[in-house]
Amino acid sequence: MIFLQIEVKQQNYLLCADSIDELLAYQEPTITSSSSKYVEGIINYKNSVIPLISIRKLLDFQSFIDEQRELIAKVQTQHIAWVKDFEHSLNTGEKFTKALDPHKCALGQWIDDKLDCLRCNNNGFIDILSKEVVEYHDSLHQDGKLFLENSDLPKEKKIAIIEDHAANTIKGLKHIDSEIYKLTSAFEQIIILSHNGIKFGLVVDKIDKTHELDAKSYESNTKNLSQSSKYIQFLDHYEINSKLMFSIKFTPELDGLFK
Repeated sequence: MIFLQIEVKQQNYLLCADSIDELLAYQEPTITSSSSKYVEGIINYKNSVIPLISIRKLLDFQSFIDEQRELIAKVQTQHIAWVKDFEHSLNTGEKFTKALDPHKCALGQWIDDKLDCLRCNNNGFIDILSKEVVEYHDSLHQDGKLFLENSDLPKEKKIAIIEDHAANTIKGLKHIDSEIYKLTSAFEQIIILSHNGIKFGLVVDKIDKTHELDAKSYESNTKNLSQSSKYIQFLDHYEINSKLMFSIKFTPELDGLFK
């Protein structure tokens, strides 16, 4: 049996390919009176109008856009604390324990992940990120490391430079937050599915590759599959290329979302 590998919140799932009609780039749905917690709206597909559903919501996960905004708010707070700790270490000589490598902090790791995402710049999001955040963030960490290790600049000058880098980084992050829909529309993807005669779009974080699964090829195990939600049932799990993947199917309750 052929399964399509998808990714949601960095977890891999497998959908039976028999029910899949087509794979599409994300498109913004039209909100209607029938839109709900699970049905985000409707989209046009081959001269028809079909509902659009987010798999994150079916799994009771936070939406992708809310997750990204929460992370952006969190890293702003972390970098304000970073500057305070830097100033404390500079003034007292105490060891600085936060990341001095711009790729090691949470923001740096998030930036690297987005820069590695080829489809994330479909709407110019990476251009904004590179121009308004990356340079200032890198300078914050790199100059911080330089100033703590060896620099002839006066202490007040060092602090002023670091505070300026931090202020520009946070300013850029606030702009990123206002443009986060560009990341969402470039990052998320849509699978067109048929379920009990109803066609709908399913929004996922990432569409990956297909796998042919059988008992001989992959060792399956049905133990501890307690993660099923009201609308999605976890059937099995497999280890494929060192990645744990869950095969899933929709429950009969899904039909109620289309009424």
